[in-house]
Amino acid sequence: MTFTVLIITGLVVLTVCGQVVVQRWVKHDFEPHQGVVEAMLGVVGTLFSVLLGLLVANSIDSYHDVKTQVSAEANSLGDVFRIARGFEKEDRVRVRVLCRQYADSVMKEEWPAMQNGHMSDITWDVYQQLWEAAVAVNPVNDREVNLHQGMVQAMQQFGQARRSRGMACTVHLQLAIWIAITAGAIITVLFTYFFAAKLGKLHTVMTALIAISLGLNIWLLAAYSSPFSGELQIQPDAFALLKLKMFNNPDTPSRFLHDTPVAQPVVK
Repeated sequence: MTFTVLIITGLVVLTVCGQVVVQRWVKHDFEPHQGVVEAMLGVVGTLFSVLLGLLVANSIDSYHDVKTQVSAEANSLGDVFRIARGFEKEDRVRVRVLCRQYADSVMKEEWPAMQNGHMSDITWDVYQQLWEAAVAVNPVNDREVNLHQGMVQAMQQFGQARRSRGMACTVHLQLAIWIAITAGAIITVLFTYFFAAKLGKLHTVMTALIAISLGLNIWLLAAYSSPFSGELQIQPDAFALLKLKMFNNPDTPSRFLHDTPVAQPVVK
């Protein structure tokens, strides 16, 4: 937040300094042209505000979609962990241990890596092992067959959410958009310089407020366009909750299992 305040403060200082320079060095009476200036500023300001507003709104929507996908990924991982408790010991322990490893790797390896726009190879390897463990389960009765079907569905949802998160950490606003935003902001501020200087200090205050408004909106666009870096970075809270509330449970079978034991042949 400190960096944001510094950027906006610098923008306001530059804007006010520009106004002072124009008023001091441009010896021209703008008052006869106020009608034209106001009309042009209305057109430019409206076009730029619509563009900037749409971009900010779209970035906020995308940010919340990514946040929902992160929660969906963690929820699906929790489903896999819980379902695994109904399997035989070897499959149960293998799957649940890999679930814990995946959550640890996401929090310690992948989240820092996503700040640089890429996923973690270590986490991808754990993810692949978890898939192999899930498809390698060999159900021994109808109950385990049903559980295995549910696990595969949870793994599919889990993989889809992970791929969506991977795409989101690599997508950023294109350079052309930033050029258009920068040019639009500069043009909008420049138009405010050409009003008659009868308002004096009040004119300076209004120009500074316009600069603050533009700076805040541009900051929102930048922050929401990078969901895994910056001051509004999405945190792996859903995975931390899994570790705290679910993954500390022992890998023992469910206490309510009542499968009919397989009859053993009688040896005479």
